[in-house]
Amino acid sequence: MGMKKIVLVFGANGKLGTHVVNQALDKGYNVKAFVRTPEKYALTKGQDIEVVKGDATNITDVKNAIVGVNVIVSCLGNPPKKGIYIMEKAHSNIMSAASASSTSPRCLMISSIGIGGSSWLVKFLLQKIGGKEGFTDFENAEKRVLEKKDVSFVVIRPAGLTDKKGKEKYHLITKPTVFFPKFISRSDVAKFFVDCISDTSYDGKAVMIQGV
Repeated sequence: MGMKKIVLVFGANGKLGTHVVNQALDKGYNVKAFVRTPEKYALTKGQDIEVVKGDATNITDVKNAIVGVNVIVSCLGNPPKKGIYIMEKAHSNIMSAASASSTSPRCLMISSIGIGGSSWLVKFLLQKIGGKEGFTDFENAEKRVLEKKDVSFVVIRPAGLTDKKGKEKYHLITKPTVFFPKFISRSDVAKFFVDCISDTSYDGKAVMIQGV
């Protein structure tokens, strides 16, 4: 029997990250939860978890966390405080550290519908709602992932996120769309992330998903 995969989750204490951690533990993976303030991080489920303190915009913290890891999951988002944008810097650090790591971890990275020509309408609306700077930071973060040719990655562009109970399924959007896709629960986005831990068929792709 082989060793259990070690999965490092950035943003483990966020709304999406919490689902990813719990579902990965349910699937029997060992999890490293990367958080800024471990004392505020409460996880009641599962024993196969190690909490790592760090800041994703600090390359040393990221490199230290990646040691021995097989799969990296980024559920990061920009903090609600206006004018703070971490996505490009954090994802640049993650990809650089993954590239230099001896375990060659695969990287599963959160992005957004509307990026990469996936929907001009969604892009327009998101820029109106959240501001151009925040959306540009997400675009640049995705660019950092796509340009790193020596790291296996999946970029995940979910439709609008909800906190509703998950249906344990999702739909792939296979071509650019004008319309706003069906919203999807964070639990079901987490399911796609966790499915991709073992399923490599989306490697090297940016994948759009929506609710069922």
